Amino acid sequence: MRPHKTKKKQRRLQTERDINVLCYEHHIGMTLSQILLKIGRKPRRAAAYVCEEPGCSLRYTSSRGYFVTTRDGSRIEREIMPRVSCPRDAHLMYLAEIRPTQKNYRLWKCPECDVGRTNEELSGASEV
Repeated sequence: MRPHKTKKKQRRLQTERDINVLCYEHHIGMTLSQILLKIGRKPRRAAAYVCEEPGCSLRYTSSRGYFVTTRDGSRIEREIMPRVSCPRDAHLMYLAEIRPTQKNYRLWKCPECDVGRTNEELSGASEV
């Protein structure tokens, strides 16, 4: 008998399919993929957004935010990542839009409630 997905998990999977996550390094769209992660002792498959730029190991999930994996993709590297939190529900936001004509413009969006914040709203904050 297969376990039933909870409504929260179903909503998260649906949300992750509908969002347009940008790599904060290369400013290109990331693709939703299955990756193998070693969290704790055993590896497991997880859905994550992956940057398509060759050699980039930047990933994003709604539960972890942005993270970098090792070359083989199995473990999470400890590096400084942007940690922009939603003011409404504290979820980790993703980079949704840049404007080439405005070099400093960044729009961050919440994967759960779709609230947006710009870097101008975050200036002076320690979240980015």
